[in-house]
Amino acid sequence: MKRRCFSCRSQVTIFVIIALVIVGAIGGYFIIKNYYPTTIPANMAPVYDYYISCVKNVVRDGANTMASQGGYLESPEFYPGSEYAPFSSQLGFMGLGIPYWYYISGNGIKKEQIPTTSQMNEQLAKYLKEEVAEKCDLNSFIEGGYDIQVEDATSAKTSIKDNLISSSLSQKLIITQGDSTFTISNHKFEVSSNLGTFYNLAKKIYGYEKSSSFLENYSSDVLYTYAPVSGVVLNCSPTIWSPYTVIDTLKKALESNIGSVRMAGNYYTLKGDTRNYFVAGKDQKIDVKNAQISFLYSRDWPSRFEVWPTKNSLMTAEPIGTQAGLGVLGFCYAPYKFVYDMYFPVLVQIYNPDSAEEIFQFPMAVVINKNVPRDALPGDPIETTESLCDSDKKNSQLTINTYNVNLDPVEAEIEFKCLNSACGLGKTKIDNSTDLASITSAVPQCYNGILRARAQGYKEKKQIVSTNEETSVDVVLDREYKLGFEVYVDGKLTNDLSIVTLSEKNTEGTSESSSNFANIIYPANKEISLGEGDYNFDLRIYKNGVVNIPATKTRQCAEVPQSGLIGLFGLTEEKCSDITIPAQQLSNLLYSGGKVSQYITPTELENAKTLRVYAKSVKLPTSLDEIQSVYDTIESKSISISFA
Repeated sequence: MKRRCFSCRSQVTIFVIIALVIVGAIGGYFIIKNYYPTTIPANMAPVYDYYISCVKNVVRDGANTMASQGGYLESPEFYPGSEYAPFSSQLGFMGLGIPYWYYISGNGIKKEQIPTTSQMNEQLAKYLKEEVAEKCDLNSFIEGGYDIQVEDATSAKTSIKDNLISSSLSQKLIITQGDSTFTISNHKFEVSSNLGTFYNLAKKIYGYEKSSSFLENYSSDVLYTYAPVSGVVLNCSPTIWSPYTVIDTLKKALESNIGSVRMAGNYYTLKGDTRNYFVAGKDQKIDVKNAQISFLYSRDWPSRFEVWPTKNSLMTAEPIGTQAGLGVLGFCYAPYKFVYDMYFPVLVQIYNPDSAEEIFQFPMAVVINKNVPRDALPGDPIETTESLCDSDKKNSQLTINTYNVNLDPVEAEIEFKCLNSACGLGKTKIDNSTDLASITSAVPQCYNGILRARAQGYKEKKQIVSTNEETSVDVVLDREYKLGFEVYVDGKLTNDLSIVTLSEKNTEGTSESSSNFANIIYPANKEISLGEGDYNFDLRIYKNGVVNIPATKTRQCAEVPQSGLIGLFGLTEEKCSDITIPAQQLSNLLYSGGKVSQYITPTELENAKTLRVYAKSVKLPTSLDEIQSVYDTIESKSISISFA
């Protein structure tokens, strides 16, 4: 019978453990030796110190560039903007193309492109690996007597944290001086940086904007404060605004107000209680410390500002109370309601005032659509807008050729509208080999869509096209002529305020109103643009004068249900109330004008320099009743036009 040696088995186990410890220690020694070169010879330390300092600077430069470009070193694919949404996918600022974190694409889709931390680490590590050879030149040490061999970097890693970036780089470095040689392949180091802190703060600000639309809300307040949106003007003559002036005022106001916005924090001092209005984020418990935040908007950045209704560069509030049958009102008033679209970028900057190099900045699109701030966006998924202009909806090909009336090719911008989607197709280009100005583009299948062509020096042309049937279409553009404009009253040239409403009769068969619609304010505007067409002219001429309308009281009565139980059985009683109409003083008094319809030929326009409008005057009104009578008389009068 064999005896078991339990002590022998224990001894073998101990030897195995000791062997594993020794192997692990040896392996750990070489790893530590590579990453922590504690035994650098003193005479080679300057070379390695310079090298590691340079590598740190490469990471720091990459981090600063990344921060200035919204967290990207390699930007996402670029997408151009459109007339509807002019942003493109990047904002041009100080020579940089900064990717939007939120924007509206050229075909109307809401898009986000926020970098993740892993994406940022990948791009920064790639930057380190690729740039270290070019930026860390050791030739000055070679000239000083060192023999240095630097192999290509094989790998790099970075880890972006709040206030530092931990990095590692694999690049073999062999330094020799005399009989001494030092070799190291792996380098580990840390770089002080606010990239992580600023990025996390940027995400908080973006998340707050995404959920609350606070920038849209500030912009909406600017709109209602600085522009006519809705209201009433007590006046018996039209009240007129220039949309160009209104929009320019809005842009200036936005520059100032957006620049005044602050996030809740300790980086500013408020002066006056009203400044609290500009502090955002308090309801989300955002508390910014050790950082400065700025919100920037420039009127020079790509944006879209539009206002409706306009009649060829004018916003008009037409008076009520001057029409036939309304004279009993005893006063005139001009109600107005205008609808605005405001699409513009805001750039958010986060920085430490003590370090000008570290600025994290990212742009966002601010959207006011038809006077309404955009809805807050859900966190996931991203809200999108279906559009017939999406590439997957464009399932037909259409060729468009554009000409003038002599059938010469004319380059024109083309847009195709189907239902509520307007697709920019691009510009027709002249091909000398075919003598055609043409473009072929993918379009959605659409019955009775509207093709719109615009070219400088020509009238805008709209034409019905059914893309489920047609594959090509010819568009003929009429030339537009600029002429001088004069108004005559009783045969004499006048300088009194004159408003000509000019509309072209719809000959295109489209369901849209004609774009050739103009209000001309004379004598402020002494030019007119016309092309061949059938036009309606409506002229109103006003002279300075004074008509005082005293305050009046009227009593209005109406049948209302009686109170109590008997009201349930249909019994009514008369309720009356007094209405006070305030006194008014009218200064612009209508005294001349009329209407005429006339077809204008190209021959008349080619040979003319000035369009003249002739009208007869009536007696200047001196009372409210006479004002109503003058309106009725001029409504039925005729005017005449001639070319000179």
